[in-house]
Amino acid sequence: MPSEFVKEVADVFAKDGPLSKVTANYTPRPSQIEFATSVAEALEKGKTLVAEAGTGTGKTFAYLVPALLKDQKVLISTAGKTLQDQLFTKDIPALLKALGMGCRVALLKGRSNYICKQRLEHALQEDSYVAKSREEVVHLHRIKKFAGQSVTGERGDITDVPENSGIWPEVTSTGENCLGPNCDHYNDCFVMQAREKAKEAQLLVINHHLFLADISLKDNQITDFLPEFDLVVLDEAHQLTNIATNFFSQTLNLYDVRNLAADAVSQGYGVNKQIDWNGIYKTISNACDDLISTTHNILNTKDKQLAVAKFKDKHLLVEPFKKLLNAVEKLNNAVHVHKEASPEMTKLDERCTEALDLIEYWRDVFNGKAVSRSMKGPLLDWFTVKPKNIFFNTTPLSYAEMLKSAREVQGKPWVLTSATLAANGDFKHFIDQVGLEDAETKSWESPFDFKAQGMLYITEDLPTPSASNFSDEVAKRIWPFIKKNKGRAFVLCTTLRAMEVISEALRYFAETEGVSMNILVQNEQSKQELLRRFRSEENSVLVGSMSFWEGVDIKGDALSLVVIDKIPFPPPDDPVFGGRSKELEAEGKNSFNEISIPEAIMLLKQGAGRLIRDEKDEGLLILCDNRLLSKGYGTKIWKSLPDFARTKVFDTAMNFLERCQEPRG
Repeated sequence: MPSEFVKEVADVFAKDGPLSKVTANYTPRPSQIEFATSVAEALEKGKTLVAEAGTGTGKTFAYLVPALLKDQKVLISTAGKTLQDQLFTKDIPALLKALGMGCRVALLKGRSNYICKQRLEHALQEDSYVAKSREEVVHLHRIKKFAGQSVTGERGDITDVPENSGIWPEVTSTGENCLGPNCDHYNDCFVMQAREKAKEAQLLVINHHLFLADISLKDNQITDFLPEFDLVVLDEAHQLTNIATNFFSQTLNLYDVRNLAADAVSQGYGVNKQIDWNGIYKTISNACDDLISTTHNILNTKDKQLAVAKFKDKHLLVEPFKKLLNAVEKLNNAVHVHKEASPEMTKLDERCTEALDLIEYWRDVFNGKAVSRSMKGPLLDWFTVKPKNIFFNTTPLSYAEMLKSAREVQGKPWVLTSATLAANGDFKHFIDQVGLEDAETKSWESPFDFKAQGMLYITEDLPTPSASNFSDEVAKRIWPFIKKNKGRAFVLCTTLRAMEVISEALRYFAETEGVSMNILVQNEQSKQELLRRFRSEENSVLVGSMSFWEGVDIKGDALSLVVIDKIPFPPPDDPVFGGRSKELEAEGKNSFNEISIPEAIMLLKQGAGRLIRDEKDEGLLILCDNRLLSKGYGTKIWKSLPDFARTKVFDTAMNFLERCQEPRG
């Protein structure tokens, strides 16, 4: 028998309930009501709920209504800033209006999203010894003007400074270089002001990175910056696993080493001009360059990731690491003598010590003498090589115990939700990853009529995905559909290489056939600009890799065709995937069934979910991987996708696409 509270929650979603008063053409959705009452029950029982809710379910209101009606303090965590902003500026105000309630709501982002006034002042000093480009100087003065006018100091509000401008690290802070209470601007700091509002909030919107920082107490400036909450909601929970993998890793980033040296130059000359700070910086920079070039030469590539255990020539990096260690030791000695000269020098001394510790560890790793880091569970040492940088990582192969312990310590109900958490109805893979074996799991299908609105076309006669000409053949096969549809298509690729080959081929076909077509390609412009152009410019095709598989919402006429080149299995050369697979195999388990298939299903569901975003949308989904038909696991994978009409016949798919061409009302 439902409790009075559960009934009260359900009434909000009734045909004549509060939501109907503020929502045009409101229609109750059974799945949304069931989701909301399940959250209400979890609140009453103090339990954890893992909930998969298909596109269009209305999960935001479903978890907010019971929390607000019970007058609970609510923490909502999202994977990225897009949903954070949507919740704060649109969804939450709309719901509060519908319920006729007031509520203190706050938005808190990571430290690097706010201008640091202290670092901005130093960047503006004329005697800065680290050269800035002319463009960066222009950006710097735009930021100065913005900081003088802004209330929040959020860098996302600056529209005339690119996200990738090299000036951003100089005017924002990190946990490593923030001076905390010793800063001259502590009382009017944008970050501190945002955190004060967060402490007072009844409903706080953050991101998964901050949520994990609070769990691990890694924000050593203020370890209690998140207040106690009665309910924790982790939206976009499918991304929690990847974010946790990165967050709980310990990383030596050569860019950060250079940045440490650059900060020392900026501060050092004001303390002691007799020391050749600029010379120290150059020595460190040269040592970083030497380590990078040596690694490039050994691996014969500038783009690779590799587990140390599989690196046969690792001993060849010992000498370059010794050179870097000696250079940073000289910096440390110069800084340490003057550590009491200013809060900045005190912080630099701490950062030098931390950098030396990491460099020493990695010197020993490549020398085969490393002592294990103080981290729980099995660890993996691996590194990522880029043209101008290297990331050296120590990653726990499981963080389930950390999350499980955090939930038990908090003792509050958690709700984890996403449109993609289960593999063919099975939550086991996700539950095992996050350590919530005792959680209640529920799922609700999307309210959309997928059979009527969409069709899935699986191609049979393409080469296998491992064939060298696979991407070229994909481009040939999908071109007639793109041409017939006058663009209005997403082409989602599993690799950057496939993205490049397919986009080049589509441009060639359009040019040689005299077809006016905008082929927009990931990385040629910012993601926001590409999506803006796709929405506004006719005959557009967007070709992208993983950045566009999720978190993109295109409703209506602009998108009626989505192409996915192949099943997005985890890359076989991913060291962390390899490490986890090895652990499972040692336990006598099949890593392909335990990891590869579930992860491919969840990502494939995200990509397929770009097609139908509204009850009026119609479209064709093309999957170019014939393993869906030829392999035993294929059936399990395509059965996990939305319940589209399905075909293997070219003409049937083309006829359906023609039906979708008329503008949708």
